[in-house]
Amino acid sequence: MTAHVEAHPGWDRRRLVYGDWSWLIRDGLDVIRLAFFGGTIAFAVQGRSEAVALTAASAVLLLARIINLPRWFDFGLIMAMTLIAYGTALGLYGDWFYYDKVVHGLSPVGYVPVLYIALVRLGVVPDPGEAIRERRVARISGIFIVTLAVGMAVGAGYESVEWFEDKLVILGGNFVKGLWDTETDLLCDEAGSLAGATFLTVWALKGWSSRRVTVVPAPEPSASPLETVGKRFRAGRVSMRESRLADLPLVGQGIALVAAGVLLLALPSPSLRTTGIILGIALLAYAVFEAFEMVRRDDRAERGARVATMTASAVAGTLILVWPAITERALLYAAGAASIVLAAAEAASLSSESDARQRWLGAAVSIVAYVFGIALLASPGNSLHAVIVLLGIYLVVLGGLRVLHAAEAWRQNRSAWS
Repeated sequence: MTAHVEAHPGWDRRRLVYGDWSWLIRDGLDVIRLAFFGGTIAFAVQGRSEAVALTAASAVLLLARIINLPRWFDFGLIMAMTLIAYGTALGLYGDWFYYDKVVHGLSPVGYVPVLYIALVRLGVVPDPGEAIRERRVARISGIFIVTLAVGMAVGAGYESVEWFEDKLVILGGNFVKGLWDTETDLLCDEAGSLAGATFLTVWALKGWSSRRVTVVPAPEPSASPLETVGKRFRAGRVSMRESRLADLPLVGQGIALVAAGVLLLALPSPSLRTTGIILGIALLAYAVFEAFEMVRRDDRAERGARVATMTASAVAGTLILVWPAITERALLYAAGAASIVLAAAEAASLSSESDARQRWLGAAVSIVAYVFGIALLASPGNSLHAVIVLLGIYLVVLGGLRVLHAAEAWRQNRSAWS
């Protein structure tokens, strides 16, 4: 699949199937992904323990969006996570004896090629999309062998985890049903890994790209007044000093979040109202700095992401501050919803090509925001102390990642001017 981009934004069958529809929802796969996230949120709000498996699977799908998988790889991973996570959430493993074998046999077909692509993004193994250019049998064979070995290792590792959970009394697991169960699980893992490795090898032989190819680019969002003010930044007519100062909004976001988190963790026993005031101010500060960050962005996905994040943070912060008698549930739902919007927007803004370090830092922000967002939605009913600790840790971690993001941006600007 060689890169092919059409200039017209018209809605035809090709665009409906392959996208891009918009900066956030590119195609039908993103619709399925959002539906998966919606199911995870529903389980979390109900306080069901199965939300843990769904949250982990959703985080994997969020990361898949960020590393820009080809559509067939993305589809395979979505199906694999659906089999694994919803099988757990809906109790299918216990209700149907052979469901476990179906999962072990089919899910590696979807996730094993993706694991190899993840290693490609980390620079560990050669890119299958470029291997055919060298016309080397050894390179293609290596792709097959590594992919198969990774899949088999994951299957064996999962069986080891099940065995340890059964043996450790504190965990009280009952997963291993006997030698036959373990052997058949491993055989199914091997068969699925073999199919996944074969699929990736054929993909490499065809010389198709290991990244998602844009068929029809989504139309550019209209410029807002703030973006118009920021044109001089995007035009590149800035001095070295201004370029360095341009990273201050990210630093400001990080400092505001870390300060709020440390304050929550340091106060002996803050009341719900005190917690709300600290959190509300932090969210509003985050929104203000996000507005400044938006004015110097040129990429359509980044502009849309900044607008969404700024709006969600401002609404949540304002709601928490102006509602004196806000309940713990409402406070956590507001903060959790803003966090999930941040996760989705951050992932969407990183779908285009950018520096590898920036992408991985953005991925970390997205995953942290999503996981903590789900945890906040699932927290009502817990003690106030536990809620405050969760909020404090979240703010410190997210703020720290924002500071690291700013440091990486400053390093890039310094290199560009040196």
